[in-house]
Amino acid sequence: MHYIIQILAAILVGTAIGAILGPRSNVLFIGSIIAVALGLAAIVTASWVLLAIGTAVFLVVQGMRSAHA
Repeated sequence: MHYIIQILAAILVGTAIGAILGPRSNVLFIGSIIAVALGLAAIVTASWVLLAIGTAVFLVVQGMRSAHA
């Protein structure tokens, strides 16, 4: 189970880094940095709670970006 959490966390980190490198807004940038930090922490600790929080933060900022565009 730890490997699955780490793989999902790596996917979160990669997606958030892609969002950072894309078109920028302050909300998306800050939310993506938070998601990367929580994803890296989830990789190291294999904690599903950190993974869930990081994913939720990333999805919320993506939704906020879509609502403002």
